[in-house]
Amino acid sequence: MFDIGGWGVAETPPVDDCIAGFLDVIALNRVHENLARAATVLAYCDVLEMRLEAAEAAGGDPAETVRGALCDLAVTMTGTRRDASVVHDVAERLHRMPLTALRFVTGSFDWSTVVTITSVLHRASDETIAAIEFEVCAAGGRMRPQALRNRIWRLWMKADPDGAAAARESSKSEEVGVRIDRTGPGGISSLIAKITDLEAAEADALIVEIVGTVCKDDPRSTGMLRAAGLMALLHGEHSLVCECDRGDECPVAGAADDLPPRRGHLLQIVVAVETLLGLSSDPATLADGSPIDPEVARIVATDAKWQALLTELVEMLKPEQDNPDEVGRNGESSNGKSPNGKSPKGKNSNDDTPDDDGPDDDDGPDDDGGPDGDGPGGSDGDGPGSPDDGGAGSIGSDDPDDGRGPSIKGSNHSADPRNRDDPENPDDPVLPSPPGLLLLRTVVGIGRVCGAAELPSVRLADAHCRPHAAPILGEESVRDGLVARWLAWIAEQPERARGIFPDGHGGESDPSQSRVTYRPSARVAAFVRAAYRTCTFPNCSVPSARCQIDHLVPFDHDDPERGGWTIVTNLQPVCVFHHQAKTSKAWSAVMLAGGAILWSNSVGLRAVTLPDFSIASPPRRRRRRKKSAETSLSPCEPTRWELEFNGSAPPTLEDFRCASTENERRKVAEKRRAYLDHCRVVHVRVRADRSRYDPAPF
Repeated sequence: MFDIGGWGVAETPPVDDCIAGFLDVIALNRVHENLARAATVLAYCDVLEMRLEAAEAAGGDPAETVRGALCDLAVTMTGTRRDASVVHDVAERLHRMPLTALRFVTGSFDWSTVVTITSVLHRASDETIAAIEFEVCAAGGRMRPQALRNRIWRLWMKADPDGAAAARESSKSEEVGVRIDRTGPGGISSLIAKITDLEAAEADALIVEIVGTVCKDDPRSTGMLRAAGLMALLHGEHSLVCECDRGDECPVAGAADDLPPRRGHLLQIVVAVETLLGLSSDPATLADGSPIDPEVARIVATDAKWQALLTELVEMLKPEQDNPDEVGRNGESSNGKSPNGKSPKGKNSNDDTPDDDGPDDDDGPDDDGGPDGDGPGGSDGDGPGSPDDGGAGSIGSDDPDDGRGPSIKGSNHSADPRNRDDPENPDDPVLPSPPGLLLLRTVVGIGRVCGAAELPSVRLADAHCRPHAAPILGEESVRDGLVARWLAWIAEQPERARGIFPDGHGGESDPSQSRVTYRPSARVAAFVRAAYRTCTFPNCSVPSARCQIDHLVPFDHDDPERGGWTIVTNLQPVCVFHHQAKTSKAWSAVMLAGGAILWSNSVGLRAVTLPDFSIASPPRRRRRRKKSAETSLSPCEPTRWELEFNGSAPPTLEDFRCASTENERRKVAEKRRAYLDHCRVVHVRVRADRSRYDPAPF
């Protein structure tokens, strides 16, 4: 009745039929992908329309409304501002191109085709679009972006030569530019230059010409030669150095002998001192976080300016432990010492010059402060409030679980023994910090810029190399989980989104001159840019070196002591676009414990940006227990020491160490406490009746 003999030869479907079925699935999924992208654009159109209507009713600025909508879209898409701008441009331009919009919403056009059509035709007049859009859509169904772009321009020039010429001229001022895209694999970046077609052809000819200055035996590929040729042209050179092994027999030998030496690297590299000395293979990084091969960093460092960053490791708890939302300072690093980081800089670097960023456009204080110091991040310990002052002040909290230190599993005490509330009680054992991940470094000091020192050879360093520290596993997973727990912690009680320092004073109480000066010093700006390598807005990749230094709680020019101060715990690097979005109140930013930045808007979108180097929060003030009226000591009554231990010697630390049992240690502690209380009472008696205790007048 049932055939259990398996597939027969005749029953096996042909391979071509199987492949055709899968290809049909791919084609169907492509249509679904196009429909989903079209639905995204339509949804953004609705969002933008509602925001503009609300802004018009309230008398708001449409430009600021669009900026806020772009920020909303970027955070929702977990993309950059450029990604959101492309969606915005397509949404804004499609209403003039009905045929293109129809093909898009029906799934016939993919995203790249729609972007190509709208990016070219948005400068055309309505008459030109009506005349050529049908032909453009016909070409869009069978051409890819580059060929389609050229065909659109040909159709436009034929239909409206004057309009096409004017559009090409206006595009020079709007589109022309150069940018770096570091999304390539293997440490490869893309230098993207938007220039005219004629200039592009000229640049290509120059590259081909300089590539021809090497012989055919050069081992480099064509792509490598073209890249080397471009760099040579940027340095003002007229030829390449041939790398063949023919020596003097090379037909182009000596052609590059008259080339002047290239100028030094004008960049900043952050590298650990262990890597610099050849004790570690951890990669160095550029100022924006791009990794650099450690050997390349050592070579560059031999002819560069150095500036030391003294850092301290911050321990982050694993997700499976109690209170995983908290970050606390580890008492010491993995090797028991605070590691130093070295930052070699280019010889012509101007990092010592005062900060010349644009002004902070915030006009007055706003209510984007923080709660009473409680948060899942916790305090980083007693780090400096700002790098150019004498130290941080102190803040306190009446909440026994104020989120300033990770809790030990099964204990109510903080993992950091410095945060214990009852340090006088020797009976409570000081438990070790739970095992965690040494994840973030806190910058605790920046040295002066100095010349490079002599580095040992890597071979010599390897001969005396110490064991490498345990690798940090799952770092990004822990950081991602920390952000998720931050957001969940704030969602439970939205008032926590006010931040850790609501007044912008960073827990400080002394308004020194540097703190109430609007423009940060070069040293403070260096601290901020060391902590955040890019703009702190979510997914923004603008390097902090090109960002403005923004006051989280705005600086009050009329009363500087009342507004946010110019200190590390109230500053962040923000690009111009997102700075304007914050100034217009479309988005607000506050600092959470440890330097995490929370961005939020009026519709409830929230995102947390973690620093590359943790910001040290002021130390928590030790809370002392208030003695009740029943246990207060009276100078008129005999003390417990006089009643029970009269004539005994006060206990010493040696007595406590010699106690062999827990009961004996408890008795020594009680005796010690009784003696201290007796000393306090004696001091009160002396102040009350000095004639009784003063020595005789002889």
